This record gives sequence, C-alpha cells and structure tokens, in this order.
Amino acid sequence: MRPCFLRGNGTALSRSIRLNVKEKFYFWLLSAFLILVFLLGGGARPDIQSLVILRPISVVVCGIALCGMTRAQWQQFKPLRAFFAALFGLVLLHLIPLPFGLWSALPGREIIANIDKAADLGELWRPLAMVPWAAWNALYALFVPLAVLLLCMRLTREQRFDLLKIVIAIGLASGFLGILQSIGDPGGPLYFYRVTNNGTAVGLFANRNHQAVFLAAIFPMLAIAASTGANSDERARFRSAIAVAAGIVLVPLLLVTGSRAGLALGGAGLVAAVLLYRRPEITVAPKRKTVRVNVLYVVAALGVAALVAVTALASRASALQRLIGSDDEDLRFRMWGPITDMAWRYFPFGSGVGSFVEVYQVDEPRGLLLQGYVNHAHNDFLEIYLTMGLPGLILLAWIAFISLREGWAAFAGKQRLGRSLMYKRLGVVMIAMFAAASVADYPLRTPALSSIFVVALVWLFDQAKNARVGSGSLA
Repeated sequence: MRPCFLRGNGTALSRSIRLNVKEKFYFWLLSAFLILVFLLGGGARPDIQSLVILRPISVVVCGIALCGMTRAQWQQFKPLRAFFAALFGLVLLHLIPLPFGLWSALPGREIIANIDKAADLGELWRPLAMVPWAAWNALYALFVPLAVLLLCMRLTREQRFDLLKIVIAIGLASGFLGILQSIGDPGGPLYFYRVTNNGTAVGLFANRNHQAVFLAAIFPMLAIAASTGANSDERARFRSAIAVAAGIVLVPLLLVTGSRAGLALGGAGLVAAVLLYRRPEITVAPKRKTVRVNVLYVVAALGVAALVAVTALASRASALQRLIGSDDEDLRFRMWGPITDMAWRYFPFGSGVGSFVEVYQVDEPRGLLLQGYVNHAHNDFLEIYLTMGLPGLILLAWIAFISLREGWAAFAGKQRLGRSLMYKRLGVVMIAMFAAASVADYPLRTPALSSIFVVALVWLFDQAKNARVGSGSLA
C-alpha cells in the first residue's frame, strides 16, 4: 500500500497530464480543422460539393468545442461572441415568414407581389429574404468561422500564438501548389474546383484574387514569426533568415497569380512586415546545446524555390500581361453606381441576405449585360448595403468600430511591446488587409479566408491575463 502523500502526488500528476492532453487536443483539432477548411472551402459559390462535407463537420466541431467549456473560457472574447450572436440573429430574422400585409409593405417586394397576384397564389406569408434558399445557405456558412472562434476559446494564449505557424505553413503550401498549377495543365487535376481561374495560380482556392490576398497576408505574419518565440541569439537569427527567405519566395508566388489587387496588397503587406518586425528580446537562456544550422543553406534552398517560381511566372506570360495590362472586360467598378441605386430601393431592410444574384438581374443595366451572370457585387460593403440594409450596415460599423478601438490601443499605447501586443498589431494589419480586399472583391465569403479572419480577430481581442484560463464549470 502506497503512502498517502504518494497517492496525493499521483493524483495531482494524473490531473496535470489530463489537462495537458486536453489542451493539446483542442490545438491539434483546430489545426486539423483549418487544414480541412482550406482543402474543402476555398470557393465562395454555394453549389461547391465539398461544402456538403465541410458544413456538417463544422457543426460537430462547434458542439465539441462547447462541450465542457469552462466559465472562464466562455467569458473570453465577449465582443466577438456578441458579433456572432447578432449576425446569426439577423440572418434568422431574414428567414422568419411574415404576414402578407407586412411583407408586401417592405420596399422592393412589388415584383414578387405582382407575380403572386398574376399566378393567383393568394396572400402568402413570405420571409424578408427574397431568395430564401440563399439565406439558408448564408446561415449554414456561418458555422465554419464560428467553429474556429469556439475552438480558439478552448486554447491557451500560447497556443493561440502557435496558430501562426499553422497558418503560414498552409499559405506556403497553397503558394507552391500555385506554382505546379502554372507549370501544369490548365485543366488538370491540381485545380480543385469546377468553376475556377484555369491557367493561373489559384492554389487551394477557386479564385486567383483570394489566393493573392492570402499570400499577401503572409508577409506580416512572417515578420511576427521572426520577432517572437526565440530563446537564443542563434535561434533568433535562424528564424529571421527563414522569414526573409520565405518572403523572397512569396514575391514570385504572388506575381504568378496574375491578380492586380493582390499585388497591391502584397506591397502593403511588405511595408507592414518591415514596420511590425522587432529584434527579438532574448530573455531565456537555452538549457541544452542546440544544433547549429547554417542559415546560408536554408536561404539557398529557398532561393532555388524562388527561381522555380520565377520560371513558372515566365511560362505563364498571360499572368504577367494581366498585371501590367488593362482589362476591358472588368466591369466591377462600373457596377457600383447601379448597385448603390438598387440598394436604396430596398432600404432600410435590404433584399435579403444572399439574394444579390437574383436581385441584381432584376435591374441589371443594359450596358452592363454579360453572357454569364454577376455572382457578387465585387464590393462586399455595397453588397451588405443591398442585401442586409441598415441593420447590416450597423453591424458592420460596430465590428469596425470596436476593431479600430482595439487597434488604436495596440499602436498608440505606451505599454511594453511584448508578444501579446505584437500579435494584436498583426491582427490589426490582417483585418485592414481583408477590409481593403473587400472593397473590390469578396474574400471573406470563402470559408477559408473567413476562418483566417476570425483568427486575426482573436489575436486582436485577446485579453487573457494568464496563459492558462480558469477551470470553473459553465454549469
């Protein structure tokens, strides 16, 4: 029979091991989930077949994250929880059937009311959303970023910082896949989506612009990776060399996408990386002798990879021509005026979340008619104005305001520039880059980039005082 103090120590040790395993479990679950999202959710279309797999898994992951969540964990990220609750609530309001008298009085519903009258359908109850199935699609889509937020709430602060390595690895993998796509068959198996930019480097995405936005966001991530986490001068030099080499490789990877907007964001990302970088503070001496690595070999190897990327770019002259030439078929800027006029017709409640395609076709200007159809406004702020009306604009303004407030505190404050503050600044830069990209595109409508956007928000709003949160139960 073992002494009591040994039994006590054994119990404490066993509990510590269980806690450690649980913490690592949620980190690796989130890492695996992010990889899965990028493999299955790189497009913004609602008819992508892989969404049939991704969305149910997202709901299950939400349940796993909520199961056993402590009170301290739940109380984190209150602004983000409030934002998601309001967003879910607004989409659900668009799906509630309304009495005919109330619904028909909403702006812009005359065309449907006249169709019902001509078809002798009577006074039907209809939801606010003019395209209900699209509103349901929008509701299901929210579960992917929600799962990322809930899993982030189960992590320690250090684990949330460690997500940076996972995101950078995914970005570089997507970039190198783009090289293979550029060299290979434009209609080959390396393109994951039926509707895509064949012949260009889209990587894990369906759209070259979304690939370019993600690659551009990697630049400031590399700066933070090089500025934090080193416990010796040798390791700090090694991390800096890796970051510089990876940044050199990213430049041709970005060029080969053929995205003009992505190239502009890439320049902004490079500037942000220079401003964010800080020489690491070595506060912990290494406990054991580390293996010396000649960083010149690493730089040389990645330099060869960059040369391969340049060769791929040269082999795809069309991508380079698109960067330096003009695109007469790009009508996105000419669409903004008509879309603004359309939005006012449905103001203040909007035409319904997800209804852009059908609503735009009703009043599409003759001079902008295409053989195909316009899938989005190519300006997410205008699309929110059109489809979600004043409530959507208020929600957008609120998340922008609280993000700007946190960002101002991160840059203007006189607090010590520690690791947490550096990640806050990274979150500000990434959010700003995604917002800028949304002016002429719709990056956050892809599950992959919406998930990374949530990670950036988590870094910005992380207010945890300790690396480990409390263990009090929610119940």
